[in-house]
Amino acid sequence: MDRAQRFLRQAAAWLRAYFSGRSTLPPLPPLAPVGTSFQKAVWRQVVRIRPGKTATYGEIARALSMPGASRAVGQAVGANPLPILIPCHRVLAAGGKLGGYSSGLRRKRWLLTHEGYGNP
Repeated sequence: MDRAQRFLRQAAAWLRAYFSGRSTLPPLPPLAPVGTSFQKAVWRQVVRIRPGKTATYGEIARALSMPGASRAVGQAVGANPLPILIPCHRVLAAGGKLGGYSSGLRRKRWLLTHEGYGNP
C-alpha cells in the first residue's frame, strides 16, 4: 500500500470514528492543505480546537499575535479545503454567534451538537 492510500485509509477511519460518536478518535493523517502562509497558520490554530469546544475569529487572531485580523481569520477559515478534518465549524463569531459555514449553518449546528457543544 502506498503512502497516499495509507493516508486516505487513516482519514476514512477517523471520519467513521467521528461520525459514530466515539469519544477517542484515531490520529489524523498528516494534513497538507494548499493555501497561503497566513491561511495555514489559521488552520493550524483551528485544528487545536478540541471537539465540543469553540473559539472565535478574534481569539484565533490574538493567538496569531494579530489582534486586528479577525476578518482575515474569517476569510481563511472560509477558505478551508478540508472541513471537519480542519474543524472550522468550531469557529464562532464574536459573542458566540454561529457566523458562517461553507456547508451551511444547519450542518454547522449539527456538527457542534454532535460534539456535545450544547445548543448552538
